[in-house]
Amino acid sequence: MKSSTVTRNLPFSNEPTAANGPLRVYVANYVLCDDPTLATPSTTSAQSASLRDPGDYLSLAKRHYENFPVGSWLLPKAARVHLHRIYAFARTADDLADELQDAVALAAFRADFLRHLEGGASGSSVDDVSLFAELRVTIQECQLEVSLFTDLLDAFDQDCHQRRYDRPQLLDYCRRSADPIGRLVLRVSGYRDAQLDAYSDRVCTGLQLLNHLQDLREDLLERDRIYFPIEELHACGAREDDLRAATASPEVRRFVLDQADRIAADFAAGWQVVNGVSGRLRLELRAILHGAAAVLQQIHRVKGDVLGGNVHLSKLRRIRTVFSGLLSAREPSWRRS
Repeated sequence: MKSSTVTRNLPFSNEPTAANGPLRVYVANYVLCDDPTLATPSTTSAQSASLRDPGDYLSLAKRHYENFPVGSWLLPKAARVHLHRIYAFARTADDLADELQDAVALAAFRADFLRHLEGGASGSSVDDVSLFAELRVTIQECQLEVSLFTDLLDAFDQDCHQRRYDRPQLLDYCRRSADPIGRLVLRVSGYRDAQLDAYSDRVCTGLQLLNHLQDLREDLLERDRIYFPIEELHACGAREDDLRAATASPEVRRFVLDQADRIAADFAAGWQVVNGVSGRLRLELRAILHGAAAVLQQIHRVKGDVLGGNVHLSKLRRIRTVFSGLLSAREPSWRRS
């Protein structure tokens, strides 16, 4: 989940997709940050290689906690405080799994997180990790389900082990890696509604899959990871090795466009989440989804060549999609117009 579910899973990331994990996208809108560079991964391979002890995740968490961008000015200040903490949690865990691929450090991270929650519930003072201590306050004040956080951690751990997926496995992965982000944003914003959750899940799953589609070649070359089902690739006449090429073959293009249609259906099914909320969050979600529609159109513009074509939006186009979402309440076109 390349510094993507969350955490790259709802506004935009530097390379807008759903889900740079679902959360980076949802919380750290690169266009509207005071410092857009902070919305990109803060660790390098050299830095990651230096984290040998599981307890060293603390230094990574501290960087994410201190370097959180202001976030979208569309979101209320009170919500940004809570999302700051959620962002730091998710980005740290995501980097442990994706950049370091360190399941042991991720397990230590999880154990310390749960220890802080258990200490708070029992009345004992467990505050040695400030990120977890303050996140515990957010969980209590916003009445957040702990399962949303453990689902994220389960998905991050899965990234340390699993390299291929069938369709049910992929959707279950998105359920845990992306969907919790949307629900956390809704909860922090004061919404608890099963139908809104369902709409949000479709949007977050779509954002996550859009991210994976844009990074199809990179995921395979750098992580030996293919999220999309191999049988669906074969059904289009393509092979796994075809995804390593510098440009997409006709068969790979057909596969990409088929997947783009599936993703478009997710966004169309989830659009009503926009109308189910009000105020600043509605504007934020409109901007997010207009950005997602623009990415889908870009994929169609390069005729499905996500391997060699430019499928990331320019900064100017990203800005235009934000303003389009702010100014227009109409549902965007999910396919090339």
